[in-house]
Amino acid sequence: MIEVEVPLKLTLFGEHAVVYGEPAIAMAINEKMKIKIVPYHKMILKSNSLSIKGIKVDLEEMKLESEETSKVLSYALSTINFFEKEYGTRKNALIEIESPVDPSVGLGTSAAVIVGIVGGYSRYLGYELTREEIAKISHKIELTVQGLGSRMDTYTTSLGGLIYFHKGGGYEKIRGEIRITAGYIRRIATTAEILKRVKSLKEKNPDLFNDLISSIGKTVNKAKIAIEKGDEEEIGELMYVNHGLLMSLGVTLPPIDNLVSTAKILGLKGCKISGGGGGGSTICLEDERARILLSTIGAKIIDSGISQEGVMIKEINQ
Repeated sequence: MIEVEVPLKLTLFGEHAVVYGEPAIAMAINEKMKIKIVPYHKMILKSNSLSIKGIKVDLEEMKLESEETSKVLSYALSTINFFEKEYGTRKNALIEIESPVDPSVGLGTSAAVIVGIVGGYSRYLGYELTREEIAKISHKIELTVQGLGSRMDTYTTSLGGLIYFHKGGGYEKIRGEIRITAGYIRRIATTAEILKRVKSLKEKNPDLFNDLISSIGKTVNKAKIAIEKGDEEEIGELMYVNHGLLMSLGVTLPPIDNLVSTAKILGLKGCKISGGGGGGSTICLEDERARILLSTIGAKIIDSGISQEGVMIKEINQ
């Protein structure tokens, strides 16, 4: 049996802009998705914790019309097909997924599913891939399923730590510390809907859109320097700026905008959304008042300590 632990992630700076080639900063956190690969007589995917709402099935085509459910199935199938095509190997297994959080809340659960299955299934087949190799394969599979997306989520959950993603490609680990209080609420819009909203602004006002995206990129670069210096005042101010730019892109929600505005009035050093928007995760620089504010919108508090290890794979003899 193979057991895999994959850290989830928080985006600190650069949401949406990273899709258009700008830099971003993300960190792996202590909330872990667990995936088991168990020998079985056929290929089965099972999860008792990834709760999916509104499942709809086309019985003629046997097609799932729940976005999140379809994605998870597609990730698993694409991973199995990848190793069969590229490595010429396939073995039946029971793949079990256990997530500590709801899906699609800005914590990289989709990426963790891919990374966990790639890491676990490759080891089940007898291959010992490096974390870098797992990240590359996982991003390739993510693009196969989604058609677009940055490397940020798959690389952060694979490699662990605090990572700066360069404009146009490449990445580096950031030497620095940042203490975050974080929580999430359910999203009212899917990733596809939010991306469509952002793309619509790009098409209607390309100059304005490019200015906003470029400004987010500049904010990310300033934040990298501030994190390396340990300048919490600067980090916090840049968090508020980044949130405002994301609000201008139309990806935030009034309850979270009000929380961020209240945090600033109360003197909290920094708060912003984290992830794609439409609800999901909110982060603040560590402050007990942040927990109270997050509770006012019904947010579930998560363990947002930095996970340095990245994906962990164990073989267990039964």
